[in-house]
Amino acid sequence: MTTAKLLDLSAAEAKAHFLKGSSYFNGDFPNYISFEPILTGVSEVLGGQLYSAFKASNPEALSDVNYSFVANKDGRFAWRPYELMHPAIYVSLVNLICSEENWPHITARMSAFDQGVVTCCSSPVVSKDKQSDQAAQVRNWWQMVEQRSIAYSLEFSHVLHTDVVDCYGSLYTHSIAWALHGLEDAKKSKGNGKLLGDKIDAHIRAGRYGQTNGISQGSVLMDFVAELVLGYVDEQITSELGSANDFRILRYRDDYRIFANSDGRAEEILKAVSDALRAVGMRLGTAKTSSAQMLSRALLRLTSSRV
Repeated sequence: MTTAKLLDLSAAEAKAHFLKGSSYFNGDFPNYISFEPILTGVSEVLGGQLYSAFKASNPEALSDVNYSFVANKDGRFAWRPYELMHPAIYVSLVNLICSEENWPHITARMSAFDQGVVTCCSSPVVSKDKQSDQAAQVRNWWQMVEQRSIAYSLEFSHVLHTDVVDCYGSLYTHSIAWALHGLEDAKKSKGNGKLLGDKIDAHIRAGRYGQTNGISQGSVLMDFVAELVLGYVDEQITSELGSANDFRILRYRDDYRIFANSDGRAEEILKAVSDALRAVGMRLGTAKTSSAQMLSRALLRLTSSRV
């Protein structure tokens, strides 16, 4: 399987990727449902411009602009909310993010987040062969998370596993500007709508009745926006924890694995993660947080591999 990082694509290549039907909605729909014709048609009408150049009314003042529905995860009680962005808003946002001016700024900012103590394992990847993009992302998860977890289980004795409750539904949209421009500059420019982060924020709120809490779930584009904000959270975690070398943090989107050599140290790190997430409207799910000692299991795996 041949893959490429989304951040390594050119602006034109990234735009083409986001405008694929499988990127507009990356869940499971029947093959006969295709969103590409409408995305192509809207893209031709907008001609690279933003929807604001054509609007007759303010969509932010209207309800039900986006289409919301739920899908069941386990066949019983686990219902997951999805939301299809209005095609005009979606394509407009793609035009904004993937312009020749904005794309390099976004990719440079996201690349800078990788310099900290949190290892991001969910950076979007694109399939360069016949395999689907989803298959490429799953393979990336296996290589980046599962294999590294095995390696760290030989280095550290404790692991703490946790994730964010309703990550997409709780994300504070104003934090998009903080992620792209820094908190101080974003606060100074608040209200004038000139910053790229504010424009992305406005697009998202336009389809959600002006709400500042939550982004749509179900598209590769919103996965990308979520990664942007979570990368900013990674940066804040690094600022709090410094460059200590007695732990490792793996993050796959909103899922965290903290490796350390004691329960106490792992819990200290968890608090730093929790504090950074809370600043952007998110919180960890205590019910899903679990810890374990790994040494015996690591030795068992090592012994089994030699038999």
